[in-house]
Amino acid sequence: MWGSSKLVYHQDHNTFVVDLEQPLPGGINLQLEANPDPFQYGLSISVDLHNNRPLTLESFNLELLPDLRGREKMMVNGFQSWSDSSERCAGDRIPSPPRITYTFFGANGDYGFFPYSGRPGRLHSWTYTYFTFPGEEILLLGSLDEDSGYTAFEYDYSANRLIVHKDCQGADSRDGYPLLRLYLGKGRPEEVFDEYFSRLRLPRKPGPRVTGWTSWYNYYTKISEEIVRHNLKELSAMQLPLDYFQLDDGWQEAVGDWLDCNAKFPSGMKALVAKIREQGYRPGLWIAPFICERRSRLLREHPEWLLRDSRGKPVKAGYNPNWSGWYYALDLYAPGFQDYLQRVFQRALEEWGFELLKLDFLYAAALLPRQGKSRGQVMAEAMELLHRLAGEKKLLGCGVPLGPAWGRVDYCRIGSDVTPFWELPLKGLNYRERLSTINSLTSTIGRRHLDRRAFRNDPDVFLLRDGVPGKNRNYLNRNQRYTLFFLNNLLGGLVFFSDNVDGYTEAQKQLLRSAFPSLECDVHRIDQEQGLCRISFTVNGKEYLAYANLSSRRCTVTLPEEMYFNPATFVLSPGRALVLEPYQTVCLYKIEPRENEPYLLGGTGHIFPGAQIEKLDLSGPDITLELYRHSAPGSKIFLAVPPGLNSLRVNGQDLPVIEQENWRYITVSFPGKKV
Repeated sequence: MWGSSKLVYHQDHNTFVVDLEQPLPGGINLQLEANPDPFQYGLSISVDLHNNRPLTLESFNLELLPDLRGREKMMVNGFQSWSDSSERCAGDRIPSPPRITYTFFGANGDYGFFPYSGRPGRLHSWTYTYFTFPGEEILLLGSLDEDSGYTAFEYDYSANRLIVHKDCQGADSRDGYPLLRLYLGKGRPEEVFDEYFSRLRLPRKPGPRVTGWTSWYNYYTKISEEIVRHNLKELSAMQLPLDYFQLDDGWQEAVGDWLDCNAKFPSGMKALVAKIREQGYRPGLWIAPFICERRSRLLREHPEWLLRDSRGKPVKAGYNPNWSGWYYALDLYAPGFQDYLQRVFQRALEEWGFELLKLDFLYAAALLPRQGKSRGQVMAEAMELLHRLAGEKKLLGCGVPLGPAWGRVDYCRIGSDVTPFWELPLKGLNYRERLSTINSLTSTIGRRHLDRRAFRNDPDVFLLRDGVPGKNRNYLNRNQRYTLFFLNNLLGGLVFFSDNVDGYTEAQKQLLRSAFPSLECDVHRIDQEQGLCRISFTVNGKEYLAYANLSSRRCTVTLPEEMYFNPATFVLSPGRALVLEPYQTVCLYKIEPRENEPYLLGGTGHIFPGAQIEKLDLSGPDITLELYRHSAPGSKIFLAVPPGLNSLRVNGQDLPVIEQENWRYITVSFPGKKV
């Protein structure tokens, strides 16, 4: 079950290195246990330190010896929301970043406290990982306790060696410390993930699936009250059933100053919240609670709130030219700082009336071990504070290590920021948290198992606009835009966009409407090979198959031996070859033929063909067919007609049979009202 182990700690100004295979020093005891109860698919492993004299931990690791024969891929979960996360194979590597990455972006990731070898097949994953095997089974390994410190799973393909690390640096142990709490389970992904999360007993349950608009990816820091009111008017005119309207960065005077809005919002936040509610949306607000910029009033008036290193220097949390350059981490334990955050939450949620807070750059709370606590302990206490301050209001976490966020936010970003480019030159810096659309999509796919278990996944926004050069130009091509739009709607639990809809073409408006009604999807399997994703999923009992080509090359796929429907190609015969252009995504409805009876062929008007059908009763002479409210105007539903019938009566209307490509069908049109 386990092999070698090493504990490093400090006591009485001395450093000790202890190996479990050797006799332990007096007063030190490590207790390892494996418990198969009450698990169906696996077991738990615990490692506890017992000591009779105070000590300070430096590191701990334990080699595990599971049966990994036949393993194919390893899930690599990045350190925080923005860190790239995906399944990797033996030839993959996590490149070591150059010095410039450490200088400007080091605080954003794990670069400063986990070594990057850069070697092929030497991979590490935070909080959880899994290994895939031929067939459908995976071996899932996950931490059951991230509150005591971050857990990393390091695997070397060439040596077939798996080591679990506990980032416990700086943690004080007076008489004992829970070094590891692990779950190991093997089975189908949904089985072992459900069992794993059932043992975590998370305090905040994931929120409902929601849609919304956010200001960031169109206006960035140039947001203003005038812009907000204009977008509210245009969205309302389209009558989109959005849940949230969220103001992002740019409303505050400076990063760190959250008690007042700036001069671009002359009516104030309370009046703006009322306007948002008047249009039928719930108001949301962006805050970065654990950082401040150089020009902030907070920094001038409370320099004692800055997090400082061992030399007394302020700790940089990153660099942003929009925020007067370097921005700084704040000390969670500085006297008065938590009281300030309480006032901020009270102002935003109670006085102004916002119902959703997007809390960003949260990693900054735990850049250093503090007050006898490891980084992970600090992060967990920071997230617990935010969870408590929010009460019943909704939280969207961003830029946060995921383990401490589980069960403490309703929604959470699970990928990097998207951009109006597929990829940017930052890739060359081996910067895993880089702004990049393909980087974001990679993590959206990789972290799909967390949705509805840890929280609802926020895959970041989709971008449909063309935009204006020099202002908000969108350089994604048509296929890239659709792929981002489709995958976000399929895999996201919070689906936002930022475009100004009055700049849309009619085709773009129709595409946007095709996302409504916003429906829950159950993803059963995703297979990935060389940039091609094959996704099987269901929506309200209907089966779908999607192919997403994330690569720059054309590829050909062979369909299963079943019939499928797609609006662009109509009915696709079993085993047909389907050509996918670079970056193209195609969604297919699996037809369920009936002998001598009408049946559903497919439909147009929804991103998942036919999913907008709320009721289809084929039992009587007069077929009943109803669509969900907010279905796109112009939707069409196609019903196959058996031989011998020249028409079908649907919703009290006789519809003639159309013959096309050896198919006999009727078309039921729902013209609706275009707005």
